[in-house]
Amino acid sequence: MRRVVNHREMQEIDKRSEKEFLIPTNLLMENAGRGVVEALKDYLSKDLRNYQIWIFCGRGNNGGDGLVAARHLLNERSKIKVFLFSNPEELKGDAQLNYQILKKTGQKIIKITKEEEISTLTGKPDIIIDALFGTGFKGKLEGIYRRAIEFINNSNSLVVSIDIPSGVSENGRVEDIAVKANLTVTMGFIKDSLILFPGKKYSGRIYLANLGIPNFIFEGAGDKFLIEEDDLAAILPKRLPEGHKGTFGKALIIAGSRGFSGAAALTALSALRIGSGLVRLASPEEIMPALEAKLTEVVKIPLPQEETGSYSVKMLSLLENYIQDSDVVAIGPGIGTKDKTKEFLLKLLSVVRELEKPVVIDADGLNNLVGELEILKKIKFPLILTPHPGELGRLINLSPKEVNENRIECAKEFALRYKVILVLKGAPSVIAAPEGKVFCNPTGNSGLASGGTGDVLTGFIAGLLAQGVGPLNAAIAGVYIHGKCADIGVKERTEYAFIASDILDYLPQVIFSLLQ
Repeated sequence: MRRVVNHREMQEIDKRSEKEFLIPTNLLMENAGRGVVEALKDYLSKDLRNYQIWIFCGRGNNGGDGLVAARHLLNERSKIKVFLFSNPEELKGDAQLNYQILKKTGQKIIKITKEEEISTLTGKPDIIIDALFGTGFKGKLEGIYRRAIEFINNSNSLVVSIDIPSGVSENGRVEDIAVKANLTVTMGFIKDSLILFPGKKYSGRIYLANLGIPNFIFEGAGDKFLIEEDDLAAILPKRLPEGHKGTFGKALIIAGSRGFSGAAALTALSALRIGSGLVRLASPEEIMPALEAKLTEVVKIPLPQEETGSYSVKMLSLLENYIQDSDVVAIGPGIGTKDKTKEFLLKLLSVVRELEKPVVIDADGLNNLVGELEILKKIKFPLILTPHPGELGRLINLSPKEVNENRIECAKEFALRYKVILVLKGAPSVIAAPEGKVFCNPTGNSGLASGGTGDVLTGFIAGLLAQGVGPLNAAIAGVYIHGKCADIGVKERTEYAFIASDILDYLPQVIFSLLQ
């Protein structure tokens, strides 16, 4: 997994590199500029000779990186133009040094300090390098910088941003406008603003430039990571040739109610498809005919519900033996939020706590926990919650918008406070561990934005837990595989036509690719 950092963390890394390892900051800038050129060559799979390349430089260190890149492009025999959106005397430190070095080469550096000067730019560059603003940008773009970004976005050139597209700020925020890059060459570590929306939409393909910072000094440091496909092979459980259904675990799914048999069926079938040896589905008896028609391989446990259609604590005497005989319990999809169902859920958690069984809680299971979160602190066994922003917002009294704007922070704070694994679904999904580490998922698309896809994810996580995968790894793998199925599926079915049950059609292909 690759470490993910924010602007402040990257600043601290740069400071430590200089103070503890005596790496001069101008060497870091040199490596950054050279890294841009190397990434561009790799992206195009050819040398850069005779390409028309314009470099738009700001007055900060990002502009300094652009000045270094310009010098290396000269060595590639590219035809370059360098535009400095600042008075030269405003450049400081390493940026000023590299301005002077580039001047010594005889390269003309065109100063632009007025908006009207942008409209005089003529020519059609093949490539524009955006070195206007780095990760420290805040606020709204106005005046000359707004005009410059409008020019870049309307240029039809290949656009390369250095470190982060100009206009993208902390947590991936974009106030109004930002550079739309085809390629972003980020320095040293992945920045969180490149994987959080809306910033991700502006980033294009992401390349990581090696600054020469010794990676080993940061092992064990930091708390945010990007999940990579190579991580999954080590997580997926091994399939013993002599194994039987007991070998691969037993999952108990408690789901469904009147009108919501589909949620129960999707969850149970997904746990089975991901490899669980035996899946039992406990649902109200009135929806059993529908479930019998939908599910052949899942064992059904009919529950005698109340006249209102709710769950009842009376059901627990029937379920207790099944809970004891299961490796994992998943509860929530489609169970409803009636008062007696809430009472049932809270009592169930007490029973499972005593039996020390891992539990996955989703959908209405989460909605029934509103105002009851203190019970989570009493549960010491592995507990995985899988809310979308609306569900998490109801639990912590925030709007979905507020949750989405602070996805990593909200997930991390909740997991730390209640000592649970929290899977915050969305774009991107993030998994927060009880000790504070957060894992960002790169897979998935808007094809998952339809009813039932969360039920499939719950089944995936429960099925992996049943097979003995550790709770955090089960959440990581479940989320990654879930999104990967959608990434493959929409290529054939489009994001418009993709539905929850389609995920299972692409699951074998995804698992096969991960095991290669």
